[in-house]
Amino acid sequence: MSSPRFTFCIPNLNKIQYLPACIESMLAQDCEDWKCIFVDGYSTDGSWEYMQQFASDPRFSIRRGIKQGMYADWNECLKHVDTEYFYFLTSDDTCFPELVSTTVNALDAYPDVDVCHFQFCLINEAGRVVQSFESITQQQCALYCEVNQYPHLRSGICEFMMHFAYRAIYTTITSLVFRRKLLKNLQGFNTTYGSIGDYDWTMRMGLFTDVLYIPKLLATWRTYNEQATKLTTRLKRAEQLLDVAEGNLALILQVNQSKNLKEITSQYLLSDFFDDHASALYELVFSSQSIDEQAKYLSRSFSNYPFYPIKKVLNRLSGNNLYAYPNRLALAERFIKTYGLQWPSAQVSIGVVS
Repeated sequence: MSSPRFTFCIPNLNKIQYLPACIESMLAQDCEDWKCIFVDGYSTDGSWEYMQQFASDPRFSIRRGIKQGMYADWNECLKHVDTEYFYFLTSDDTCFPELVSTTVNALDAYPDVDVCHFQFCLINEAGRVVQSFESITQQQCALYCEVNQYPHLRSGICEFMMHFAYRAIYTTITSLVFRRKLLKNLQGFNTTYGSIGDYDWTMRMGLFTDVLYIPKLLATWRTYNEQATKLTTRLKRAEQLLDVAEGNLALILQVNQSKNLKEITSQYLLSDFFDDHASALYELVFSSQSIDEQAKYLSRSFSNYPFYPIKKVLNRLSGNNLYAYPNRLALAERFIKTYGLQWPSAQVSIGVVS
């Protein structure tokens, strides 16, 4: 058999409950043009032992992590990618048999595009579908509802800017396949952003490539109570999102002229992130159980956002007309108009049937 062109990157830590289904979905691919890099973060639940049955399979490279956190192990996966395409199949999720063949054929047809995005569905602990891709899109990224009905090519810089309106516009990294040459510019995951390092990574991605969209269901994303994203407090998540937004805003300001964007105002793009952070801080002032905690959060709140309570009260008294708080769709449409972004996306032909 010729050398494979596709790598499954599977980082894992104590996911033995879901790992077999993940591996089985990979083994069920309708082609053999793939290999697997499995990196285990020193699991204690039998995951490492389970994977030893594949140790003699030449398609598998089974490795230990480096004990520096989740995204350090994701970066460890990337170190060993030597195929043209790669995909993060997180060990609690699954993919469909046509994943490799469909995405490779699509990206082969567009050699200047380094990422393709496709449909996924939400599943529960038992593997049952609990939410469709269409429902997720309507709920989280309504701007994309119409264009997601057909194959299209999205402007990378528009995708980048949409992260300021919608946050994680891809919802899960398991809905993306990447071309390896993208790593030259994108590098690895930032390990300082907690559980949202992939949000930062896919946001920066838009600075280096457009995105090909395939209207086909090719993956799942599992939801359960022990997920890292669900264990993050609202305040911590607001802080992480603000850090990512500020860091990536600095990047777009550096390349603004080459992207032909209208002048970017930092305060304008970040205002929604600041509001979320302020709201999370003040919420803890009233919900904390001790006077010491209340005092701590009150001090932080006033230090960072001294006029936020006044602004909220005045807005409420004015029937919410004094300050505009647009919904996500309105914010996305405003960004498109303000910065002259390419929208709607251009329909393309990739020979994929939805």
